[in-house]
This record gives sequence, structure tokens and C-alpha cells, in this order.
Amino acid sequence: MSWASRRQFKYLSVFLLIVGLIIFAFIYPLIFKEPTCADKKQNGNETGIDCGGSCLKVCQTQALSPTILWSRAFPVTDSFYNLVALVENPNKSAGLRSVNYEFRIYDTNNKLIGRRQGSTYLAPNKQMAIFESRFDSGETEIRSIVFEFVPPYDWIQTKLGLDLLPISADRITWGEDEMNPTLTARVKNESIYDIPSFEAIAIVYDLEKNAINASKTYKENLRSNGTSSVIFTWPNKLNRISVSEEVLLQINPFTTVY
Repeated sequence: MSWASRRQFKYLSVFLLIVGLIIFAFIYPLIFKEPTCADKKQNGNETGIDCGGSCLKVCQTQALSPTILWSRAFPVTDSFYNLVALVENPNKSAGLRSVNYEFRIYDTNNKLIGRRQGSTYLAPNKQMAIFESRFDSGETEIRSIVFEFVPPYDWIQTKLGLDLLPISADRITWGEDEMNPTLTARVKNESIYDIPSFEAIAIVYDLEKNAINASKTYKENLRSNGTSSVIFTWPNKLNRISVSEEVLLQINPFTTVY
């Protein structure tokens, strides 16, 4: 091979090498894709398909189902009832941004007379009340209700930031009019953050710690180091004497991040 031919071969080899590297740079990402949490494969540090590890989604096998502590229908006035379920998310670092639920209402003959459906969030490691207001039973007396969450459960990793904030309710007192009961509480925000709108639900219990009624109200916001009163009302006298009260402050952790 002549000197000129060797030089041409050298130039051609360099050219082909450069072309090959360019083609490889385009093809490599297509053939050897980086693991993601949406590629429908278990790869990277995932513990399941697109779940666990550094993925936001929690694998179903690694999350506990929510617990239903009790469900009740509380009389309001005439044929109207408030439907309430006290539930608990036992997962310490997993929550549900949205989950569907259903109340089923039965009369004294155990006949299904109605349903109430809705959706809610579930904060991690926390009890909360699901409240459906003013169900009309017509001329039928309610005997019992059944509350259920409707799968699937799309658990996601959630920090416990809100639970660590010093937000509480105290100074719970009853009004003097037993025929139109009112319950007042003070909500304290001793954190450095302003709190946006939230729900406050009061549950009253008898001597055996059975829930005898409940009421819900909203607060628009609560500034850092501020206090505010919340008032709960009932249009009629309670059918049993209240021995203890609980005020649940329910702040959505998926719309409030600290």
C-alpha cells in the first residue's frame, strides 16, 4: 500500500470512527434507557414495578390498608342525619392524595335505604373523621350505616411535616342552652408558618366513650403564633349527656407543604 493510500485509509478510519461515535450517542439512550418510575419495569432501586425505593409511589405490598374505627349516623333535625366515620391511616410515611369512599345506610329492618359517596385524602399516621352532612332518611328511621373505602389505593410517600407542627385545640367549653347546644374551642398555631383553610370536627362522647354526635366547621386560615375560636352547633338537644369531647383539626398535607 502506497503512502497516499495509507493516509487516505487513516483519514477514512478517523471519519468512520467519528460517525460511529455520533451514531452511538444517538442510539445509546434508546437502547440503554435510564431507569424511571414510569417505565413499567422494576429497575434502579425500585422494590416493585415503578414503586418503592426513590419512587414517589409506594408498593401495595409495603402499605397497610386504612382502618375504619367506627361509623355512625347522628340525628340533626327532622329526618336529616350527619354520617360520620372515624378512620386511621396506620402508615407512618405513606398517604393517599385521593381515595373514594361510600356510606351505606340501613333502616330498622336492615334494608338499604341510601348511599353517600365521596373522596378524601388520608394523611400518614393519623386519625381523621369523614363527614357527610344532612342525609335525608325520609320517613324511615336509620338503624345502622356501613362505611368503606373503595380501592385501588395509590399510596405515595409523604412526610410528617404537618404532624410535627405545634397546632392544637384547647379550652373546649359548652354553651348554656341545652336545647340548642354549642361547643366552642380555641385553636392555637404556635408554629412559624401560616396555616391555610382547614376543617375542624368536634366529636362528643358518652361515659362509655361511645360517640353520640358530631359537628363540622371550617376556618379560612390561621396565622403563625395566632389563635382563633371555632364554634360547633346542633339544632336540637343531644339525646345523651356528653362526658368528653374531641376536636380534630384536619389539614390536607398534599396541598399544604412545609
